[in-house]
Amino acid sequence: MTTIILSLLISFLPLKQNEKNTSIKFNGLYVIKCTYEEEDDEEGEQEYLRFYPNGKVISVATDCEGTAVEISKWFYIDNKKIEYLNIGDYKIEGRKITFATTSKVGTVKYSGEITRDGLLKLKFRSLINGEKGHEEFNFVEIADLK
Repeated sequence: MTTIILSLLISFLPLKQNEKNTSIKFNGLYVIKCTYEEEDDEEGEQEYLRFYPNGKVISVATDCEGTAVEISKWFYIDNKKIEYLNIGDYKIEGRKITFATTSKVGTVKYSGEITRDGLLKLKFRSLINGEKGHEEFNFVEIADLK
């Protein structure tokens, strides 16, 4: 009987080792690739998301000049100097994630999934200007994140 149980446990070990992490990470930022709205747009725009274990999420859009490490030095929830910091609460059920972030100018709603590779594939809808779309956020780990 012990041999059968041990055999079953060993047979499931490779399955567990091959599973990828499908949860949100807190030791870095999620970022989309730089996008350019028009042909003559020289700066472009990137969006960053940061999640906290307490269920809070913050977002900000910047030009494409800074790196995730540079952004992380001022992109945190208690930084009162950021005029347009978007703050919200997220909810995760399995691999599904939903949240809305709100700033002084309005709210943007997000819904999507956390992929097996740790990407965030999100649909968004701005209640500010009616814009809708989808984005794919990659995770960038940052050492010594505040």
